[in-house]
Amino acid sequence: MNKGAWSKQKVILASAALLLAIIFPLVAPYVALASEILIFALFAMAFDLMLGYAGMLSFGHAAFFGLGAYTAGIILKNLYPSVPLALLGGVIASSLAGFIIGFLTIRRRGIYFTMVTLAFAQMFYFIAFKWTGLTGGDDGLQRVPRPSLGPLDLKPQIVFYYFLLFSVIICAVVLLRIVNSPFGKTLQAQRENRNRAMSIGYNVDRFKLRAFILSAFFSGLAGGFYTLLLNFVPLNSLHWTNSGEVVVMTITGGMGTLFGPILGAVCIILLRDIISNFTESWTFIMGILFMAAVLGFRGGIIGILRNKLKLSI
Repeated sequence: MNKGAWSKQKVILASAALLLAIIFPLVAPYVALASEILIFALFAMAFDLMLGYAGMLSFGHAAFFGLGAYTAGIILKNLYPSVPLALLGGVIASSLAGFIIGFLTIRRRGIYFTMVTLAFAQMFYFIAFKWTGLTGGDDGLQRVPRPSLGPLDLKPQIVFYYFLLFSVIICAVVLLRIVNSPFGKTLQAQRENRNRAMSIGYNVDRFKLRAFILSAFFSGLAGGFYTLLLNFVPLNSLHWTNSGEVVVMTITGGMGTLFGPILGAVCIILLRDIISNFTESWTFIMGILFMAAVLGFRGGIIGILRNKLKLSI
């Protein structure tokens, strides 16, 4: 495919995706579900920066999502009801945690890296569980307000959805710029061959740490949006199952594409909502579907689209 046709195809696909996103809350089972999908799409894109581009399988990303959620909730409830301030506080807390955890873990590789990130996430979960005076403990942080954003009243779910859609589009554009920049290409180079990247002068650990912080930043932002959606911060936002869910979304959609994790989030959350309406054993069914997707379609949903429809995404 020549460059002009490839660019035209990308414009058509992006326009179609935007149109679907605009009308999605009108056809979704309920508007809050559409908003939840957007939030986890952002979370999955942030995680894909780590796994798909930097080649680091973190099982502790719930720590950054949950820190962003709790920090935003505490600011809104206890300090000052301001959406920008709450989201800013959330991303600062998650980015700081990303710097500390990343600095302590990036020299570990393989399963050791994965288990250390999981241990850090569970440490934050335990702190939130025990610090009931600040976090609400097992009950979560309740009665978090959703204030207006200037003249924009965010209380109606449909208004909040379109505010969220605009924010996620901005984040997606920024992430695309990051992965297509020299920094992003270097991440992919060290993922494919760490020793070769080091031999030509790249400080691999420094690049991985920056990717870790950026991923934590956008994960924390997703957590802040989650608090605004629910008016509540559940304790399980910090649980390892939340990390596992974003791994499933990324792998199911297709790693190293950014668009794949979005599709993974849409499919996983929609299926979870539909199946859970019919059976209490929905987690078992979801597990079977995930195994089938991984074993049958190594490239995820994006891989299927590329092979069957000859799409350049």
